[in-house]
Amino acid sequence: MTACGVSLSPISGIPYTELVQLAREAEQASFSGVYIPEAINDALMCSYAIARDTSRIQIGTWIVNIYLREPALCAAATEMVQDAADGRFILGLGVSHRPALEARGIEMGNARARLRHDTEIIRKTLNGENMMFGMKFRQPKKPVPIYYAALALETARLGGELADGLMLYLCTPERTRRSAEVAHEEARKHGRKPSDVTVTVGLPVFLHNDLKRAYAAAQRGLSFYGALPFYNRLLARSGFEAPAAKIMEAAKRRDAEAMTAAVSEEMVDALALVGPEARCHERLEQYRRAGAEIPIVVPNPVEEDYSTGVRRVLKAFRG
Repeated sequence: MTACGVSLSPISGIPYTELVQLAREAEQASFSGVYIPEAINDALMCSYAIARDTSRIQIGTWIVNIYLREPALCAAATEMVQDAADGRFILGLGVSHRPALEARGIEMGNARARLRHDTEIIRKTLNGENMMFGMKFRQPKKPVPIYYAALALETARLGGELADGLMLYLCTPERTRRSAEVAHEEARKHGRKPSDVTVTVGLPVFLHNDLKRAYAAAQRGLSFYGALPFYNRLLARSGFEAPAAKIMEAAKRRDAEAMTAAVSEEMVDALALVGPEARCHERLEQYRRAGAEIPIVVPNPVEEDYSTGVRRVLKAFRG
């Protein structure tokens, strides 16, 4: 079986020591990488802690919110993580979501222009071309790949020009294929090879032998994303326009039950790995055939605590 990555979530509320322990177990299970999301945590700090306590597994932020960090400072922290990881680190960058930024009093503006701007400064800083008070920033001993969260095809296109990889999420196999095509086409336009842009895709996993219970957990879990404008637009463009509209309408009323009800089993099957282990593996292979070079399984425990659910996913998808 070809190895895949795994996302481990500090948002689950587990202690950071437990997060690091789960990363060690992922390494022992021969996963290719461990990827850390960011919401109410610092993904770079989490990555640093994991880097210090592992030796082989790749580590990536999934993603760092560029609006919360001055780019040169982001580069300085990146150098520190890469040094601890001895070349195993990937810097995943993204623009977060407009409602989340506005809640912090931050204006999003032109998100892709900001992503381009920050990428240029981060790269210059990591390459030793940026100075402050007459001093150069530290340079990592090994280059740091930069990946983009790319929910929109326009961002995938920007990734083909500037990034080393894409981080997709809640994409159907068809959308995965199209995102890869767009990125690789743009890479060629800028004198790069398609192989210069690695395509990763995050796959929510709801692992349970009882398919009905797995569906129920998935419908609850996925409804949250439908309330975020970028994801809602992605769902609509992936063939789920009517359900996406219902989720957003219910979210505006703060009606969680209606949000969940709007997520059909068809939508769940299109976006996630659901049910018994064999069924999940079959679906994962469809993503590989669609161009996902690194599938990233995202454990979503079904009627169990987070760590137990993660360990079952690690066992089911071990390399």
